[in-house]
Amino acid sequence: MVHLRRAQYRSMPWRNGTGVTLEIAREPGVGNDFEWRLSLATVASSGPFSNYAGYARSVTLIAGEGFQLGIGDQEPVILDRLAATALFPGNAPTHCTLVNGPATDLSLMVREPGAIISVVRIQGITTLTVPLAAGALKAVFCLRDGPRLTLPDDPIAGNPMRPELKLALHDTALLGREVTSLSLAAPMGITTDLLLLTWKVASSERA
Repeated sequence: MVHLRRAQYRSMPWRNGTGVTLEIAREPGVGNDFEWRLSLATVASSGPFSNYAGYARSVTLIAGEGFQLGIGDQEPVILDRLAATALFPGNAPTHCTLVNGPATDLSLMVREPGAIISVVRIQGITTLTVPLAAGALKAVFCLRDGPRLTLPDDPIAGNPMRPELKLALHDTALLGREVTSLSLAAPMGITTDLLLLTWKVASSERA
């Protein structure tokens, strides 16, 4: 379990040059091409999304009053509530129309034939144990400050250590393919509010 804090995200220009994204994590870590990338971006004005042919994409509203996406010949998709998500192919001509001012979105891109399995919002006021997909990569993105994440007991050599971390607003935790469950604990009197993103890469040999 890798903890990535909001302050660690790297500022990168959009491929089409019309904005800036905060890159949370990617594999590989350098170079123009990647197997997958998770990023956070504020959309300041309406306009086209960059073309990412060969990738599956998801976009999730994180802040602001949202936007409408025109994706190819599909009916427009409106993301106007926190955690609303759209999944679409990266080569589809996509135009974003803001609802009322700037909006921030969380974006996941995975090179095909890899795939985005799901983007799920998790909320709760008590400790939850969440089953996770075996053989897939996972990320937990924090929508509300303070939840604690705990992995199951380490089975190696009877090690009693249970990795745990506390997430602040818009922090991310990356989880590997071998992690198949996760415990989430809410701060006293506060509801846990997280996004769980799950995806598989094209090659099972790559993380």
